[in-house]
Amino acid sequence: MPATPLSDVRGRVEAGEFELSPDVQLAVVSRIDDLITAVTAANRALSKLPQPAVPEAAAKMASLYYISGHGWQRYLADNSQASTVGSAVRGAMQIGVAALVAQLSNILESGQPAPVTRRGDKAFSLPCAACGGDAVTLSKAATSPVEPEQLVVSSLSPVTVFRPVAGPRMGDVIALLEAGNAAAVVAHLRETQPGGCDAFCEKCNRLFCRDHYAIEAQWSGSWHEATYVTCPLGHEHEID
Repeated sequence: MPATPLSDVRGRVEAGEFELSPDVQLAVVSRIDDLITAVTAANRALSKLPQPAVPEAAAKMASLYYISGHGWQRYLADNSQASTVGSAVRGAMQIGVAALVAQLSNILESGQPAPVTRRGDKAFSLPCAACGGDAVTLSKAATSPVEPEQLVVSSLSPVTVFRPVAGPRMGDVIALLEAGNAAAVVAHLRETQPGGCDAFCEKCNRLFCRDHYAIEAQWSGSWHEATYVTCPLGHEHEID
């Protein structure tokens, strides 16, 4: 295996530089191996000929951010011996993925934004920038036989599985959907809805589907603390 920033940190951990207990050392080495595997797979996908495998690369990048995310950071924080190794791993990962992030960003930038997709008489979808699949679905439905129809907007959250839009605002959103302008739909949802449009990455100015986000729900027992999502380019935002 060629030397990389992550493999260098792995060697330092195995050499005992961070003075970890055996079980913590084993866990850290295993997690670094997972990170190296994800980086290697993303690089392989972006190097495919004649065209890079963008959906595959984006999924591997999302996996990378998930396995190095809040759950892992909490594990390290709970182990006093691991306080310094966490910073070393994160720093090595940032260096190791910089070229991949730049390449993926350039590929996404060169693509044409897809329009709204109609999914029958009562449903629409907004496309994922990485794969063209459904990043957000918007469907007209009634919550009960006596209730008027609402526009049910999908969510990335494992807690808030959908966000309803009702009344005059539903008509406004449907008009934008009928016009086929995905960007206008996203802007309207973000301006008028409490949950906004959680599949939208503000730093990227792009939508991604749940296959191309790292989605981490944080719990304290049965209490939901927060849900964080990180796009394939490493931009994180909190969705609920």
